[in-house]
Amino acid sequence: MTSHLTLPVPAHDGAPAPAPVAVRLGDAGAHRTACVLAPVMARWDQGVSLASVTGALTSSGHRVAVYDTLSLLREGDDLAALTGRWADVLRAEEPDVLVGNALGGAVVQHLLARPWTHRARVVLVSAPTVADGPLDAALERIAATVGSHGTAAALRLLHEMVRGPADAAADHRCGDHGSAASSERDRDRAAAPGRASGGAHHAERPPDDDPLPGWRLATGLRLLHRADARRSVEAFPGRLLHLYGTESRLVRRHHLATGRGHARVGIPQAGMRPHTDQPEATRRAVTSFLGTPLTKRTHAQ
Repeated sequence: MTSHLTLPVPAHDGAPAPAPVAVRLGDAGAHRTACVLAPVMARWDQGVSLASVTGALTSSGHRVAVYDTLSLLREGDDLAALTGRWADVLRAEEPDVLVGNALGGAVVQHLLARPWTHRARVVLVSAPTVADGPLDAALERIAATVGSHGTAAALRLLHEMVRGPADAAADHRCGDHGSAASSERDRDRAAAPGRASGGAHHAERPPDDDPLPGWRLATGLRLLHRADARRSVEAFPGRLLHLYGTESRLVRRHHLATGRGHARVGIPQAGMRPHTDQPEATRRAVTSFLGTPLTKRTHAQ
């Protein structure tokens, strides 16, 4: 089952409030709920790239809502403003599990000071708790490329930053032709909506001169500038798991803060996207963290 899909537009003060865009997976009658916030994408893929994570959630007895994190973004927002909008949406879901990838994970971490999150287990995939100078510079380089060379060039640069070691090895074996083919595949994945399990349908692809994908990419990446959720994460009293690729060129172990009872798990032979570079290892890590499904908790427990 899926929600009605719409594309967000840059909204200004006085414009109608943006609405969350989501795809819903799993058994609608499941007693436990998982909410997943997606990473920055020029065009949202309806959760397809997060299949290894959502598969672990549905298999463990959760009904899952995968949200396009940028669907609530308005012109002029910072990370705190975007987080505030998602707080209103996610609190109503009463999630048993909160999941966030990259920017989505940064939003989740900034939510953790709110008491209603303390009942949830938290899974973060390549989600920086704190953005240092090198990470800020790398993300700004991609964002600035949208303005200087266009969205396609920025997506090629993004591919170079996030690809895993297997992609790099394949490019090396194939030479320049392989590199070009790999970049083209990445652009296709980033630009074209996919088909998710549970009946998701293809959204209409905007024309090539549509400014929205570039705005989403540049604005979304810049939201992470100087992000710092260490205080909220370190004080979070629940269970929390950071997953990251050991070969990542962007978010690395030192960008991830933990508190008592939290864990950081590096996925070998994976870059910024361990869930696509090593999907089975990622699925096992999430399944292990979730453990045996429990009965739905109440606020009184």
